[in-house]
Amino acid sequence: MNFAMIVMRRVVRRLLFIQFVITVLVAFTYLILQNSEGFFAAFYGGSITLSATLLTAWRLGRATELAESDQQQGQIEIYIGAIQKYFLTLLMMAVGMGVLKLDPLAIIVSFALTQLSFAANKVDTSF
Repeated sequence: MNFAMIVMRRVVRRLLFIQFVITVLVAFTYLILQNSEGFFAAFYGGSITLSATLLTAWRLGRATELAESDQQQGQIEIYIGAIQKYFLTLLMMAVGMGVLKLDPLAIIVSFALTQLSFAANKVDTSF
């Protein structure tokens, strides 16, 4: 495993932890202020970000492996991952709001707050 993969795994683990903590905090805030429906909707909204992060990490890992033999194939893999991430996000939002009839505001608030975790995740690339 090369250094880039080691750093990426460390960053992704920390990012997922931060996103999970934010998701739980927002969900329990909704539980306290509203009801259990808000709790489930907020937890679902945070899980959208968690799912998208896992998908992105998997795609970046594949892109790194492919780039070692063919750089263009690695770039294509990154673009495919970005497209999949947006479709996954849209699909999960549609299912949560349309099919499961969860509170849209709770989903969006939790999703937006967990997105802030990307700004809080400092990347240390030193040995």
